[in-house]
Amino acid sequence: MVKQHILSLLTICIALVGCQTTTVAPVAGAPKGKILRAEKVYVVTPRDGSYGATKYPGSGAAVAATLEGAFSRYATDVVNGPSVDSLADAVVAARQKGCSYVVSSRITQWEDRATEWSGRRDKIAFIVKVVRTEDQAEIATAEIAGKSSLMTFGGDRPQDMLKKPVDEFVVTLY
Repeated sequence: MVKQHILSLLTICIALVGCQTTTVAPVAGAPKGKILRAEKVYVVTPRDGSYGATKYPGSGAAVAATLEGAFSRYATDVVNGPSVDSLADAVVAARQKGCSYVVSSRITQWEDRATEWSGRRDKIAFIVKVVRTEDQAEIATAEIAGKSSLMTFGGDRPQDMLKKPVDEFVVTLY
């Protein structure tokens, strides 16, 4: 009887620990073309995320690094670009570096919570857009979102939720 209760409690704990969720939602439907592996990609670093008055330094760099990693598995070369104020500025910078595509993103939600004691989940959400530099045609746009498991045991951070959904998005472009 005691063994059953312990087993049930253990099962519930494992289920709670494994409840991290991430989603990739294409904003404008399926990608409007494929990227060739031989083409260079320019990844713009988004501005850091925030939640209310709380700023999360390095969150923009974390998003850019994850995007770079995902694109580097397919593209010949991936160039890291700094934050810019407009997509037009990013396109100009990408052309100067010989890149065929610009990947820009905007963090819409970034919450790094003390989930272990507060019960509030870490959350991320950002919009990523891929534009061809030649004619500024939009190839794909998606909203990527995630929230941590309820029981993190001190290990989860918002950036830990980025890799899987970003990989899912990038694979659709090649």
